[in-house]
This record gives sequence, C-alpha cells and structure tokens, in this order.
Amino acid sequence: MRSGHSQNDKTRQSGQFMNVDLHRFSVQEDTRTNFELASEFGLSLHDVKTLKKKMGRN
Repeated sequence: MRSGHSQNDKTRQSGQFMNVDLHRFSVQEDTRTNFELASEFGLSLHDVKTLKKKMGRN
C-alpha cells in the first residue's frame, strides 16, 4: 500500500519516526546504550544508529 505526502506529514507532526516517540528517545539516549535503546523501542542496532544520525547526534 502506498503512503502519500499527507500521511508523511501526519507522522512528522505526531513527533514519531520509525514508530518511535522522538521525545522519549531523545531523553533516554543520553543514559542508555544503543543496545538498550534498540531493546526498549523494538528497533535493530542499525535503526538506532540511523535514527541518531537523522536527529544529528552521534
């Protein structure tokens, strides 16, 4: 099924990316390892690294 621009806009407005609450992720990223973040949010390690890169953090 295709997703259009309106669906992408709604996703950005809700503060989520890759079905992750970005605020919660940013709060926990300072105190947790990539492995812990991956387990907490149901992501792979690669997804955690990608998300940090897209957020402008290393």
